Amino acid sequence: MLKDEIILKAAIELDPEWNYDFRNGTLGPTLYIHTDSKEKAHIIRKIAPGTFEGYYVIVTYSYSVDIGD
Repeated sequence: MLKDEIILKAAIELDPEWNYDFRNGTLGPTLYIHTDSKEKAHIIRKIAPGTFEGYYVIVTYSYSVDIGD
């Protein structure tokens, strides 16, 4: 399958609100699901499979650290 087709299928089958990316990771071609918080990533990890269409799935998140003044 093409990368765009895999991303579209994942969005339809898993959740269209999540952000998907398909790229080469340390385990080979990998489907990445990205969110903006640790809490959401924790929920997604419970729902998302470990592999999708034969590709590994990795859930990532961003966070910002407030270092103050």
